[in-house]
Amino acid sequence: MKPQREGGGNNIYDEDVRQNLLRIQEEGTEDAAAYILMQRIFPKVSPTFLIRDGICHKDRAISELGVYGAYLRNKEKVIVNEQSGYLMRTKVSSSNEGGVAAGFAVLDSIYLT
Repeated sequence: MKPQREGGGNNIYDEDVRQNLLRIQEEGTEDAAAYILMQRIFPKVSPTFLIRDGICHKDRAISELGVYGAYLRNKEKVIVNEQSGYLMRTKVSSSNEGGVAAGFAVLDSIYLT
């Protein structure tokens, strides 16, 4: 379960998803509209070297590619519908969180082999 907000953090995982859905149902509020229910993906883990505060650490990391799009229309007429950029972020595989702004991940670049 992912909250509809920017900045990362506050995601809900595993058994906590069920508990939160039951809580929202029992309360009878509109709180469910504040979340997106997503299937969790488990990307390939890679050994990596991370540098923090000038110190090199060997760890296991995962990366995520986010592709941005722009879409604008006026009633039935599509004015813009195009890819408009990307962001590659990398984090240690042991972290459930992944926000760059929240300090859980770092911006990265793509290297295809």
